[in-house]
Amino acid sequence: MSPKLILLVIAAYLSGSIPTAYIVGRLKAGIDITQHGSGNVGGTNALRVLGLGPALLVAMIDISKALLPTLLAKKLFVVEIWPALVVALAAILGHNYSAYLRLRGGKGIATTIGACLVLFPSQVLYLLPLALAVVFLTRYVSLGSLALVTSLPLLLIYQRATPVEVCFALAVALLGIWRHRANIARLLTGTENRLGSKK
Repeated sequence: MSPKLILLVIAAYLSGSIPTAYIVGRLKAGIDITQHGSGNVGGTNALRVLGLGPALLVAMIDISKALLPTLLAKKLFVVEIWPALVVALAAILGHNYSAYLRLRGGKGIATTIGACLVLFPSQVLYLLPLALAVVFLTRYVSLGSLALVTSLPLLLIYQRATPVEVCFALAVALLGIWRHRANIARLLTGTENRLGSKK
């Protein structure tokens, strides 16, 4: 890696680490959101604890945390795609394991969307409606999130994307599954929290 790429990866991780929901919770309600709801610092828990407006703000900022560094990497490294993929993954990992919250964080879906809007914009146009339809039909945000991240590598394989792009998508899918492991267990036992219900 070049020094420029190393610095960008570090910056992307620190950008992804910004705990948006935690900051919004402190500013809006004077609470530590990690002590409320699921304890997750993502948009879904912000929706349950803080309401729709703050949750939308959290989601937009979380998307931007990965979108902007990935976009910068894509512009700086125009010959190959892998530097942008590394930067995108760093931003997602920052959100999931925040440097500012002792490696606690969210589940990475908004940051994944942000990165993929730069890396795979046409694929996102297919997959976002799918994820939203799953959430609408089941009221399980976790199920929609899992549908999104697990469909991405399948779609890229079908479209004969490059091996490095497929590997990135597989890594993001596995990370998403890992971060949702408790949700998956609750889905299997029928105890997962539905959108609109109280935690």
